[in-house]
Amino acid sequence: GPRGAPRHALRRAGCAGAGAAAGMPPLEPWEVEPRPQMFPGSAPRMLTGSTDKTLKMWDLKTGDCIRSLAGHAHTVLCVVVDWEHERAVSGSADKTLAHWDLKTCVWLSGLEGHTGPVCCVAAHWPTRRILSASYDHDLRIWDLVTSNTQHVLKGHKAPVCAMSVDWAASRVLSGSTDKTLRLWDLDACQCLQVIEGHTGPVWAVSLSPVDGYSALSGSVDRHVMLWDLRGGVCLKAMLQHQRSVTVLNVDWPAQQAMSGSVDRIIIMWDLEAAEPMAKFQGHPGTISCLSVDWLGRRMISGAGPGDNCLRLWDFSDGYCEREIEGHNGAVWAADA
Repeated sequence: GPRGAPRHALRRAGCAGAGAAAGMPPLEPWEVEPRPQMFPGSAPRMLTGSTDKTLKMWDLKTGDCIRSLAGHAHTVLCVVVDWEHERAVSGSADKTLAHWDLKTCVWLSGLEGHTGPVCCVAAHWPTRRILSASYDHDLRIWDLVTSNTQHVLKGHKAPVCAMSVDWAASRVLSGSTDKTLRLWDLDACQCLQVIEGHTGPVWAVSLSPVDGYSALSGSVDRHVMLWDLRGGVCLKAMLQHQRSVTVLNVDWPAQQAMSGSVDRIIIMWDLEAAEPMAKFQGHPGTISCLSVDWLGRRMISGAGPGDNCLRLWDFSDGYCEREIEGHNGAVWAADA
């Protein structure tokens, strides 16, 4: 739809959400109630990375691109942002990580050591520690001050495509195309556990910071699996997606999750019931990234080849608030 268009239910046709999926008829123009502004009194921003090798900063209220950061030599696959201090770290298919000053759009430093594309990154900003995962089968812990590798976590036998960190507990869960999940101790730099059960590459994982032993994973085998890591037991295997599961975002206290897939659909899950609560459709390409504000009931989804678009959703009612275009390639990473 046109940028800045009034937020009303007529646009359900283009972004079929929970209501449209349930077969609600479209409203006539005279039935439409104007919707309230989604971000009252705030200036929300988002940073995205793309196949076009750039990172872009967006004003989510207007959908406008505020800044563009260039420096990577290949696709930007992941990004993590410290909005308070206006800095970010991105990982790329060029095998490096980059540290950025978002105020000045300056590339501060490069982190080199991986021998394959860097597809996951996490940061503990107070201690300036960075964790990354790569197609070279390894996870690396970095010191952002010196840009040096502190430790390399070796064990996976194929590319590491997913990771989820609990910094407070000093643990990280990783997922790989070797079809396993691994739980690591970041202090001892050791693998605590290998979790098997998926029959395809694991592309998405989430580790619960609430209890430390619950985890969710998504795979090429189309399943979303809920785990109890204490025994490496799969509690629930949820099959609703028609194609590979690519991304997960979990609200652990509420036991709800979002999953995105190559089937171009986002599913909202009730993890206790192991049932879908809503489905969000509209992207013409693979769902490649999800950034979810569970409290504000909104999310941003980015999509892959043939789409190159971001969508902003109000998932309290499945409404697509805005489509954001500007990247000249697939959008692989988003942090809002």
